[in-house]
Amino acid sequence: MPTETFFHLPAEKQKRIMNAAKKEFSRLPLKEASIATIIKEAEIPRGSFYQYFENKEDLYYYYFHTLKSDSQRDLIRSIQHEEGDLFAGFEWYFSRMIEEVLKGKNANFYRNLFLSMDYRSFHKVMPEIHKKMNKAHHQERQATRKKEQTEFLSEIDKDLLKVNDDHELKLLVQLLMHTVFSTITEAYRHLQADPAYDVSLAMSDFNSKVRWLRDGAKKERGETHD
Repeated sequence: MPTETFFHLPAEKQKRIMNAAKKEFSRLPLKEASIATIIKEAEIPRGSFYQYFENKEDLYYYYFHTLKSDSQRDLIRSIQHEEGDLFAGFEWYFSRMIEEVLKGKNANFYRNLFLSMDYRSFHKVMPEIHKKMNKAHHQERQATRKKEQTEFLSEIDKDLLKVNDDHELKLLVQLLMHTVFSTITEAYRHLQADPAYDVSLAMSDFNSKVRWLRDGAKKERGETHD
């Protein structure tokens, strides 16, 4: 997260830095992106950059969370829309966001993010997982996070799930988020090979994965499959 110094900057200067970040991170993945290019575009000295952010990774994930700051709210609304059904809620969530992620105004950034994603970066972009924050914003954000998590878990109808406690419920949610991210990554690979790739195919793949998680993929020998 940014330092206190960044949050004390005029709004126009903050916006200029974030616009420069968007341009560079949409052009290249994190590992290849250049701080020199960002500070040149933002018209700030290199020394100032390190007064605002620890490094380019710090800026990168902050920029990501400004794009998806409402992802937790989106999940909550999706669960509410499906009356507490976690699996149906994730299907609704995915159907509402996949077109924007793959072909919306920030698609280039998301493409670089997902195609270069590893275990570490996955946990940095999970909606329920947040990085360390600067001191002044820490308590406020922690309180908000706790409230969001409590609200999210309370919206899920646990009577529809084979989970024993909130720990198991969180593991299941994490598994579903893995499914969301892996399906997006697969879709970007298809798009690279074929620009005419139909986004609805990603939706179909996701629904199949959710169905296997919900109903199981195993059948008995001789059992027919509908």
